Amino acid sequence: MSLLVETIKINDGVAVNLPYHESRLNRTRRELFGASPDIDLSRTLLIPAFAGKGLFKCRIEYNDHIRKIEFNPYKFRTIRTLRMVEAGDLDYSFKWVDRSGIEKLLEQKGECDDILMVKDGKLTDTSYANIILRGTDNRWYTPSEPLLKGTRREWLLDNGIVKEREITPASLKRFRELRLINTMMDIEDSASIAVRAICF
Repeated sequence: MSLLVETIKINDGVAVNLPYHESRLNRTRRELFGASPDIDLSRTLLIPAFAGKGLFKCRIEYNDHIRKIEFNPYKFRTIRTLRMVEAGDLDYSFKWVDRSGIEKLLEQKGECDDILMVKDGKLTDTSYANIILRGTDNRWYTPSEPLLKGTRREWLLDNGIVKEREITPASLKRFRELRLINTMMDIEDSASIAVRAICF
């Protein structure tokens, strides 16, 4: 079985959104391995001095126990065009290190910067981020059935900043723009993607 991965944003030496990451990591350990007790990331995660200034990505690989922790500088990718692809029976409800299914779909992106996956007729995620869309009412919405329920997405939902909605390719015309969100990217960190820049 592949290891799982939890990625955490480290901003000027501070682990961002840590309770959400700890909750997902321990929930995954319980569901897949029956592992206990829970891991306290605030005690386990020792941020090195070199990650004390600037933006870093902490990557934790684990199964029933943590197997590896590494810290690397992070730079934002610029995504401006998306190719819509059918995800078929792809299941990524747990954040596996093995992303071969997603990597296979990425081969279909052509000249676009990334893919936008569709499953059971509904929009889900890009290859590495959840999505939010701004409606004509200026409110933000996120697909109600993503492949992976990201921690940034959960925080935005819990704080009432975005709402869940079933979004189909045909309903895209009701939205003004799309943005990517993930552990490392909040709404303001992502480039605005025009709906017309999504290739079918």
